[in-house]
Amino acid sequence: MTRKWHARLRAWLAFALFAATPPLLAADLQNRDSVIDPSLMRIDEPKYLGKPLARDTIFTDADGQTFGMQDILGKPVILLLSYYGCDGACPTMNASLARVLAEVKRFRLGEDYRVLTVSFDAADTPQTAAVFLDKTKALGGGKSQSWRHAVLRASPEEVRAFAGSIGFRFFWSQEEKVFLHPNVLVFLTPEGRVARYIYGTRMDAGTIEMALIDADWGRISNSTAIFDMMTGACYSYNYAEGRYQPNYSLLAGVGSLLTGIALTVTGFWLYRRKHGGGMKHA
Repeated sequence: MTRKWHARLRAWLAFALFAATPPLLAADLQNRDSVIDPSLMRIDEPKYLGKPLARDTIFTDADGQTFGMQDILGKPVILLLSYYGCDGACPTMNASLARVLAEVKRFRLGEDYRVLTVSFDAADTPQTAAVFLDKTKALGGGKSQSWRHAVLRASPEEVRAFAGSIGFRFFWSQEEKVFLHPNVLVFLTPEGRVARYIYGTRMDAGTIEMALIDADWGRISNSTAIFDMMTGACYSYNYAEGRYQPNYSLLAGVGSLLTGIALTVTGFWLYRRKHGGGMKHA
């Protein structure tokens, strides 16, 4: 009798454990899915630099006006992907960019470059773009052709494909009810090719100016073309640190060249002085 009850007890315990396992596994998988590895949102910059964006992409701005990517090209473009239901990083990023651009003195918004904020949330509309614009109070407002806040006239799959074309990935957090995404500025050349990525934490007027020079080498302002070329040559972008730094190899090479020239001139002068003095004495 005892063995029989022990067998029944083991059977019931095994059944109870088996029955409880699926919910536990499901909960574990759900918890795993809610935690996004930050590296998944990291942009592989060298892979996308130089890639062109589709010029036939169609947008609708906060005023309900439709325009194409080709309509804003011809000048460098700062592209900022946001979503208009965001209450945190997105409005902060747009407002911060407005403040930094106000400090950029060398290049003029509208005349030398343009800005385009685009939502990667397919549920956004021109109306939500207008509400977002009022909340952030960005430069120019919705009526400005220099900085437009827009949505893509496309399906969710096409919206994700547009973001993916510049290496921008985003994920919905069911737990937090927010999108997880990188806060990054994408600088486009006048032809619509990716020239540089600048992350929000590294945004300042000097960095913006350097990235604009990268986006359009010497063509932003003809009056400063030579200066821009010299500045662009003297600085290089450090991908690991996400910032510009002096081009030490170039500076070292120039220093070596100048040293060599100085030594050659000095040697030639000493030679002329020695032999010229000897001929005069004879």
